[in-house]
Formats: sequence, structure tokens, C-alpha cells
Amino acid sequence: MPPYRHLSNLVRRRAITFRNAVRAAHDDGGRPAAVREAAQLFGELVARPVRRQRERRLDRAFNLDTAGLSVDATTTAATFDDAVAYSPIPIHHFRTLMRQLPVTAPSDFAFVDLGCGKGRTLILAAEHGFRPVVGVELDARLSAVGRSNAFAYAAASNHSEPVIAVVTTDAVDYTLPPSPTVVFLFNPFGPDTLSAVLANLERSIKEHPRRLIVAYFNPVHEQVLADSPALRRTSNARHWSIYESAS
Repeated sequence: MPPYRHLSNLVRRRAITFRNAVRAAHDDGGRPAAVREAAQLFGELVARPVRRQRERRLDRAFNLDTAGLSVDATTTAATFDDAVAYSPIPIHHFRTLMRQLPVTAPSDFAFVDLGCGKGRTLILAAEHGFRPVVGVELDARLSAVGRSNAFAYAAASNHSEPVIAVVTTDAVDYTLPPSPTVVFLFNPFGPDTLSAVLANLERSIKEHPRRLIVAYFNPVHEQVLADSPALRRTSNARHWSIYESAS
């Protein structure tokens, strides 16, 4: 796809997102809510250059390649054809989300990013203190970049042992660690894959009772999680929802 077409598609998606968010706010709270939503979205747009600079500094600090989008999501060998193209999480959103997690000691939790792409979230999770940190990615091209970023982070941060692992597999086939775990999702796939992942998650909780937290950023298919008796929502905002094992 030519770069100008990709940019045009991105601008169109942003405009649709803006319009839908303002419209939803108006439906929920009338004109004042719509004005507040528009102002907040506009503020985020104005602040974006500063935040992008912060993201570039992260890449430079550890010699990483986490920026950019994947134009197409690879679905080869996927159980379901509903993969979503990679987009790196903005650093400020990740940090805000981490402040809302019901976790006081990140080192007591494994962190698993399903659909990790190039691995920006993995780097941020390692910096936040989670141990171990695991990325699961179906697209071999993206997982190779994510693995390279994990090696670069380990070298630049002088860790005595590997902190981040990247696994190239379908999220449907991944077995969660039996320890307390934070499962991170940045809308990586559609409802079919999410339903299969949820079934694995519920089975894992039953086999290994423990605290298991799902941090769902851009929760397009949140209803799949909301219908699960094994999970309860503990908090949510416009960009994310957090669920925890119910028992």
C-alpha cells in the first residue's frame, strides 16, 4: 500500500473514532458530555507530538524498533480469521492503565501480552517491574522484531538474566503461566479468537486458582469478557477495562 494511502486511511479512522466517541458521549450525557469528550480528544491531539517524542526517546534509550503500524494482520495458520493489525500503545495510556491495576507488587505477577506485535508493551511492562514478561504473537515478522527488541532491552538495561520472552504462536494455543498473571490485550483480535482465549483463561483459573487480571485496552469486544462468570470488572474508562478472576 502506498504511504499516502496508508496515511489517508489512518486519518479517516481517526475521524471516525472522534465522531463516534462524541456521538456516544452525547447519547449518554447530552450536549455537555459531548463537549467535554470533544475537548478531551482535542487535548490528546494537541499533546500527541510531545508524546510521540517521548516514545522516540524510549526507542533510542534501548535501541528499539517499536513504532509504526503493520498495514495488514497476518492470519496464516490462525484458528480464526479475525486478527487486527499491530499498533503500539501510547506510553501515557500504558502508565495510566498500570496505575489502575489492583497490583501493589508487579514483581509478584507474570505479564502476558497476547498479540504483542513489536513488543513496546513488553518493554514498558518490564520497566514497570513485572517478572516474567511474555509476548505472544502469531505474525512471525512482528515476533522477530519483538524478540530483537527484547534482546536489545536486555543488553541496554544490563539485566543479569532474560526478562522478556516472545513466543510465535496463536493466542488460542498459548498456555498461561500457573502463577498470578496480568493478561494484556490491545484489541489484538476479534470476538471469535477472544472467546477461545477466554475459554483457555477460565480453564487455567479452574486448574490453578490464583489472581488473574485482564487489562483490555481499546476494549472493542468487551462483552465477551463481561459475560464470563469467571471474571468481574474492577474498573473501566474510555480507553480500557480491567477484569479480575472472580474467586
